[in-house]
Amino acid sequence: LRGESGGSGDKMNLRGITMKTKSFWGIACALLVFLLVAPNAFGQDLNPRLTIFGGGSFLKGERTFVVGGDQFRSNFVNGGKFGFRGTVDVDSHWAVEGSYSYGTNNLRIFELRVPPRERAFGTRVHQFAANALYFLNKPEDKMRAFVTGGLGLTRYSPTDAAKTFAATFEFVDEAAVISSNTKLSLNFGAGVEAKVHDRFGARFDFRDNMTRIPRFGVPETPPGPAVDFFPVSGVVHDWEASIGVVIYLR
Repeated sequence: LRGESGGSGDKMNLRGITMKTKSFWGIACALLVFLLVAPNAFGQDLNPRLTIFGGGSFLKGERTFVVGGDQFRSNFVNGGKFGFRGTVDVDSHWAVEGSYSYGTNNLRIFELRVPPRERAFGTRVHQFAANALYFLNKPEDKMRAFVTGGLGLTRYSPTDAAKTFAATFEFVDEAAVISSNTKLSLNFGAGVEAKVHDRFGARFDFRDNMTRIPRFGVPETPPGPAVDFFPVSGVVHDWEASIGVVIYLR
């Protein structure tokens, strides 16, 4: 059974994928709306600002496993990401922000035989997060260090080419239908925001974004004979280092 499935099964899978996609974007929009509305409850100078950033993404998710008596290894390629953050102050030290980033961390699967064989699957990573920030310095200081933590959603999306290859040839050991995975994420980190002009500044961030490892819709254990499975589990850490331009909106 290589890449074949019944018509009713395909319809059910498509319906499930569509519902998960709608839920992902619905929750993400709700997070952004909350972050825009909630600070108005505080009688503070909100100091609204927008940060446009770019940086590196170092997704640590290497796993070694056995399928069909053969040993495999999977990992993710380091990549880049870019995005934006909207931040408002709650008081002289606390702030809240919502962020979105888009990056690339392709999945690689290696068959550890002689000679070894490698397959790569293009993967795009969307991240939404709602964070609290605590600034160690006062608002009037030109340079302000901060620590931050928050929750969000991370969506691991295989490219169309990756889906076609997996369904036509093989994913781990058999052909498989792969799909996007949406995971709850936790992040924490630290950084520095420096104001260099009344309207502009710079910001440096270092964060660890943590999620459960994605399996792209492929089961962890074999559901039946000649059906592909991906026996990986646990937490992955996406270490992010970024630099951004801060635009002060008033």
